[in-house]
Amino acid sequence: MSSIGMMGSATGTVSALNFKSTTACIDVQSGVAVLNGVRGAGEFAIACEVVMNFNTLGIKLFPNPVNSNTKVKFINTPPLTEEFNLQVYTAEGQFISSTKETGFSLYQGITVDLGGLTTGTYILKITSIHFNDAIKFIKAN
Repeated sequence: MSSIGMMGSATGTVSALNFKSTTACIDVQSGVAVLNGVRGAGEFAIACEVVMNFNTLGIKLFPNPVNSNTKVKFINTPPLTEEFNLQVYTAEGQFISSTKETGFSLYQGITVDLGGLTTGTYILKITSIHFNDAIKFIKAN
């Protein structure tokens, strides 16, 4: 749907589109409206607020620097049944690996095998539908 553009000799007026929908947000990226939201959540809104908790669970990773295995756990209690994605990236942002764990197992602490990584600096990113957290670690020989 667009409010811009006309056919050759046609006349018309341009007006802003008035969205009435069951989706919550409009995310405008590169001049293109990308519709985000959950059906049945209300009208579209520009600059809407997305609830996301950043760095609230407190990741503990030890030992750091890592030789092969390391233990990863949350310091603060997460939703125990929520599923979390654990992703490892290089310091330059290249994706290395991914796994899934529950909030319960991360609160108890899990052992992660990082022995296959080469020496360097990495980022462990842990996300869920409501949380976003990350920690930097060093892989040693």
